[in-house]
Amino acid sequence: MSEKTLHLSRWIVPVSTPPVFDGALLVEKGFIKAVGKRKEVLTSLKGKDIKIFDHKDSVILPGLINCHTHIELSWLKGAIPKGLGFSKWLKRLMSLKAEIDNLKREKDALSAIKRAEDKGTSIFGDVGNDFSFKKTFSKVIPDGLFFHFFLEKIHPESEPLELDDTIFSSLSPFGASFSAHSVYTCSRDAIRVIKNTCKIKGLPFSIHVSESMEEMEFVKERKGPIYEILKERGRDVREFFSTEKTPVRLLKKIGVLDKGTICVHGVFFDEKDIEILRENEANLCLCPRSNEYISGILPRANHIFLKLERVCLGTDSLSSNSDLSILAEINFLYNRFSDIDPMRLIAAATINGARALGISKRYGSLEPGKRASFFVLGPFTGDEKELFDFICSYTEPERIKTFVR
Repeated sequence: MSEKTLHLSRWIVPVSTPPVFDGALLVEKGFIKAVGKRKEVLTSLKGKDIKIFDHKDSVILPGLINCHTHIELSWLKGAIPKGLGFSKWLKRLMSLKAEIDNLKREKDALSAIKRAEDKGTSIFGDVGNDFSFKKTFSKVIPDGLFFHFFLEKIHPESEPLELDDTIFSSLSPFGASFSAHSVYTCSRDAIRVIKNTCKIKGLPFSIHVSESMEEMEFVKERKGPIYEILKERGRDVREFFSTEKTPVRLLKKIGVLDKGTICVHGVFFDEKDIEILRENEANLCLCPRSNEYISGILPRANHIFLKLERVCLGTDSLSSNSDLSILAEINFLYNRFSDIDPMRLIAAATINGARALGISKRYGSLEPGKRASFFVLGPFTGDEKELFDFICSYTEPERIKTFVR
């Protein structure tokens, strides 16, 4: 994009700095050149040829970041009933995956991200174990969106795990790294290898943690529905699946918690788990609508936001959610947990997500030098006191073209 554009609005929420009333956002070649008061920015631009978009009584925000989803499962929307509980949901998911239709999978994935884009999401942390799908899908992603692809590994084996990160070159210009599925589908050694590979490269590492009671039972006592599922699939896990009080304690013991780790879900965190994440500066990605869909049980989000700074948001997949909208996740938490500071929710959906994915130098806030990834909510004629409540209760944004690459 060669031309300069100026976006005017009643409010601009940079996230990294306080909201700007009667603001202006200057964009050139897909990058933010200036953010500030309308009068100040316009004065500095006198005599220059600029296309102006006046969004009037509205709010400009950074593009929202979905830190955890499974795009390749979009074709399963509505295929698994709500409220089955985790083990029944998992068995149903595993049986349906055997019936996959690749043409439908790509079509439904594109449709899902388009709907999310229409509600302000422009960056996705996409987790999946089918690299061929990721490679094909990366070629058809619409302009204006950015993906970080996590290639998910399932390795409940005694043999060493070998990782080939040279495959990621075919996913350019997007980001890519590895993910361990969970503490019950990867041996302890495999989790270490996956994390260390990401750490050496300075890349984010993602893992499902404390998502279900079945997981908690398996980690603590090595029994229950998950143990039976693994046993049915010929996995003898007794020798290399050591037990621990909680999954978080186990991850701490094997040394994989740090700023580059994204722990996803955290539904059954106790006080000690939260303290361990805080001490190790690990990221927690909440996916509350998915948790409600599967089991009707939610993480203690109000307490988590009180105790942890590094909280981001995800949707999980359409096998356990109605859409991939992060705005809907914000709205859900806002309505369910009235004591969470609305600004914390907005930060979780923007700058915190960018930090977790390792892309905060380019995305997550509206600052000069960053990619011009933004969207507009409106109409809004209120003052700053009402601003954040308006954003968190909003459901139908007007979508503005996003420049992100």
